[in-house]
Amino acid sequence: MDEQHTVTINLLDESFNPQESRNYGLAIILSEDSISYCTLDFRRNKFLGLCQCSRNEVKIQEGLTVPGAVFRDFLESVYTSNPVLSCSFKSVKIACNGKKSTLIPAKLFDPVEKEQYLKFNFKLDQDEQILQDHLMPLDAWQIFTVPGDILSATKEFFPKSKMVHASGLLIESIWINYKNHINSPHIFLHVQERLFDLMIFDGRKMDYFNTFSFQNQEDVTYYLIFVMEQLNFNPESAPLILLGDVEKVDGLSDLLHQYVRNIETVRRNASYHYSYILNQLPPHACFPLFNFFSCGL
Repeated sequence: MDEQHTVTINLLDESFNPQESRNYGLAIILSEDSISYCTLDFRRNKFLGLCQCSRNEVKIQEGLTVPGAVFRDFLESVYTSNPVLSCSFKSVKIACNGKKSTLIPAKLFDPVEKEQYLKFNFKLDQDEQILQDHLMPLDAWQIFTVPGDILSATKEFFPKSKMVHASGLLIESIWINYKNHINSPHIFLHVQERLFDLMIFDGRKMDYFNTFSFQNQEDVTYYLIFVMEQLNFNPESAPLILLGDVEKVDGLSDLLHQYVRNIETVRRNASYHYSYILNQLPPHACFPLFNFFSCGL
């Protein structure tokens, strides 16, 4: 079962005590091929650890590999090999990543039409489940899909959890941390594996949000500059804030600096304490994950 996944990051403070887990929270972001989770001690308001696992290809015969056929096998592999996950947590929050998501202003939202909202932009698969969340900072509804096997597997292993969308978590995370700190439009670039999010936010409202697929650093830079041009943002002056797995995309930071002058990275939410062991991560890594318990989702 362990060959289902590879652990890429595993950091845990020695003060983590399974006997005290009812005072802890577990936050998870997952996709079809990865799982990341962190633990928060509510009493000390302190994050104690973080783990990231990637899904392996599964050998079905010599010389031939295919992605794991069942997401449940992947999740079970991570769950059984990481004792932290089987603890009795006070709170468990789960967000699912994916491109099939859209935002509808609350005044225009009709729950009966949620499938039509998605079909306007995406082709839906038969096994996908449609979910919805109210994003309070925007007073908008997010409609999104989750593959049926992912939804059923997470309910099996984390029956008290609620599934939300990772992009809604990102939006609320940025709003929480920047609503009182900026008063002009800033561009937020959130880098993930094979996906990146672009958001424009001025401290009061979100003017733009989209998720793109990419293969290399040129793709990210091209889409960023294209969006800036379409929205009349000057690369010489518009502030760009980076977050996520920026370092994992070879040459991305250097290439961005060739086109955009004003670049900075996010800082961790100062409302929390962080174990010294998390200092091994750059501050902008796992930003939505570390803000999950501050969001209204």
